[in-house]
Amino acid sequence: MVLLALAFRPYGPHHHPPRWRSVIRAAPDQPAPPSQRRLLDQFVPLAVSGIFFPLVPPIMNAALARAPEPALALAAMGLTRSLSMPLLSPLFSLRQVTTALVRDRDMLSHVRACSAALAGAATALLLVLCLPPVYEMVVGAGMGIPPDVARVAWPAALVTSSTALLGVGRGYCQGVLVHYGRTAPIGLGALGYLAAATTVIWPGVLLTRMNGALLAALALCWGQVVYLALVWWPARRAIREVVPERSPRVRDEQRSARYVVLFFLPLAVAAVLGGAGEPAIQAAMARALLPKASLAAFPVCTSVLFLAATPLWNSQQVVIAHVRDRASYRAVRRFELQLGLAWTLALAALGWTPAAAWVFGQAIGVSGQIESLCVQGFRWLVLTPLLFAGRSLYYGTLISQAATRHVRTASVVRLACLLAALALGLWWHRHPGLLIAIWAMLASSVAELACLAHYVRRCWR
Repeated sequence: MVLLALAFRPYGPHHHPPRWRSVIRAAPDQPAPPSQRRLLDQFVPLAVSGIFFPLVPPIMNAALARAPEPALALAAMGLTRSLSMPLLSPLFSLRQVTTALVRDRDMLSHVRACSAALAGAATALLLVLCLPPVYEMVVGAGMGIPPDVARVAWPAALVTSSTALLGVGRGYCQGVLVHYGRTAPIGLGALGYLAAATTVIWPGVLLTRMNGALLAALALCWGQVVYLALVWWPARRAIREVVPERSPRVRDEQRSARYVVLFFLPLAVAAVLGGAGEPAIQAAMARALLPKASLAAFPVCTSVLFLAATPLWNSQQVVIAHVRDRASYRAVRRFELQLGLAWTLALAALGWTPAAAWVFGQAIGVSGQIESLCVQGFRWLVLTPLLFAGRSLYYGTLISQAATRHVRTASVVRLACLLAALALGLWWHRHPGLLIAIWAMLASSVAELACLAHYVRRCWR
């Protein structure tokens, strides 16, 4: 409650980031707008990371589809993700905070201290959630998850609690590398993550009869360790070679942990609100038509979607690094629009052709009712890359100009729209839970994007 109060408090004149209009007007000596080639060069390693990193969930799902009781394993893994996301998702914003604020070593020390403290707090909360009485109350009584799914998901949730510290460390290193234009190690780290996770999950499924959800959680944890190891040394080298001791671009009142926390809190609240939709989606599917099939199909369908769309979400860091004034914003906007259109056309070519049935049926290995639901749901998601590109543009622009409160407000709109759409779908009660969940996700994303666009447009007047 204290964190929420701080996040929603009025901005003070000395301790909170200034309004972004004042930032733009105070910087008439900005460099020339970035060229499309320069943006592309910095984006490509992030796109590679955005391909390799989300490629892991489809590989996990393909392995779990071949495990004993595949529907149970897939549903348990989806539940584990929905439980951890409300606590882990705020930490994802630390990567953007690092990218925006690491202008010298002094600010870097404040960002590092805050990141470590927040990661430790998230780990403790995840462990509390895994206590049997708390777990039973939240999953059984609260969400209405079938008992066999809840039982299989518990050990996987326990292992997942260790990923908070690993993910924050990786995001810290990645933010440093992006801010100073050294993005190549990020793609290598994502490749290492993919290789490490794959070499754990497939032998485990084929050679043992271990709990599939637990095996997937162990594979993801090991992949995070490898990813962190591959980006830590390049980030450490960048800090030694190119990060100045003190930069004149950072004001004295910004040099504190308080400033970092107040910069981060609106983004954290936005991420919490976004993650809070995950349990709501799971609960809605559990109460709609075809509950077990929908719970099993949802992580399969969304994993393929995020494999296609995550590179666009990673482009947000390019936006943060380059948007400084109106001219640079226009250059970055053009770049993001081109990316979004290209990705949308590629996804439409997959979703509305027989290739979709091959991906879910042959490549991933689901069959029957689950395969049919995946294909139906995926066809509704072809516009998601364009939404992701717009979201990255607006998020990155607002973050680069320290207007994080607008990101928080847009997330409130998104969650409200999501809950309303889910309630409407359950009231209608004529469609499978997976379709209700996807329609609600799309409607809430459009509402959030409209809100973000309003704030960005208003700031350029």
